[in-house]
Amino acid sequence: MTTPTRRWVMITDYPRWPSPYFAHLHRHAPPALPLDFSPGLASLKATHPPGVVNLHRLKRLYHDPAEGVRTPRAAAELLAALARLRRAGWRIVWTVHNLHPIDGGAVTDTDDAVAQEVLGLADLVLCHTHADGVSLRARTGADVRVVGWAGLDDPGQPPTGAIAAMVEQVGGDEPLFLLMGHITRYKDVPATAAAFLAHTHRARLLIAGASRDPAISADLGRVVAGSGGRLIWYPHRVPPEQAGHLYASAHAAVCPYRTDAGYGFFADVLHPSSVTTATCYRVPVIAPDLPAVREITQGHSRWLAPAEDGLGGALASAEAMLTSPGHAAGPPARRPPGESASRWRRIGQIYQALAAELLPGEPPPHRPRPHLTGDHRR
Repeated sequence: MTTPTRRWVMITDYPRWPSPYFAHLHRHAPPALPLDFSPGLASLKATHPPGVVNLHRLKRLYHDPAEGVRTPRAAAELLAALARLRRAGWRIVWTVHNLHPIDGGAVTDTDDAVAQEVLGLADLVLCHTHADGVSLRARTGADVRVVGWAGLDDPGQPPTGAIAAMVEQVGGDEPLFLLMGHITRYKDVPATAAAFLAHTHRARLLIAGASRDPAISADLGRVVAGSGGRLIWYPHRVPPEQAGHLYASAHAAVCPYRTDAGYGFFADVLHPSSVTTATCYRVPVIAPDLPAVREITQGHSRWLAPAEDGLGGALASAEAMLTSPGHAAGPPARRPPGESASRWRRIGQIYQALAAELLPGEPPPHRPRPHLTGDHRR
């Protein structure tokens, strides 16, 4: 009788929720990685033998559907479930994107407690940058490894439909800046758009992304309406497989992240997906000077501004360079292929090596090389 394989189970709503992060990780994972996805912990009770439970974003796991918010009782149930799984032989791994929830209300004492308790329970803590690793090692005695970062794959097909029309619309001689992604409070896109208008004179800004917050939508709509055509808002989700066409049209990517209004934890741990995507597409980045952002953009064209100052100065500097006499007008030059696919494959290899390390008795086809198991400097 064949013994069931011990699985590496990522706790996420993917594939029901079409997360580009998990879709890319899944697409590029080595076939030998025993990877599964589960929306919650309950289904793991019947899974034998125990394997690895890999937590990512925690907030959904202690959201009380009856009350519609994260609650201390739901948090206690989550922590108790993790403790039971650990006693049953499961290994607990937390891949930390952010220390606290980035939407769904202000950070609470419960959020602080959950983050600290999970760091204490974890057999292994994973993160995306060395800067994040430094911050996490100051908070936990668990082994912390850096798995690296990646963005979106290059488009496999020409632009279609609304994206093709948008690529056509934004062509022109003046520089084009691109702000892509969910329109959320932690980015404060209306304020970023207003800063763009106040600190630049010729450049255009394409904002591509949907907002679920009526107040943010109204504020942004007013700024766009008064921009004299320099702001363009495409208020819909951009399919990940089409996103590269908009980045190819842009001279720079605007990647705002707040550190005020309760978002100071971005200075501690941050997985800035807009920055990783722009960098992998080789598009210059305009962003706050946060540790993770600084590391990801090292060696790439960038304009970073002190996080507390906003992006106005960086936007002005970018426009000044892009409109200088020696800089060619018109669309950006064709860039080399992106580097996301190779980075995702590398991340998948690290996960495979970690699976061999955490799940003894499940040897992979090839013995993992030590340097693939993540940086674990302490």
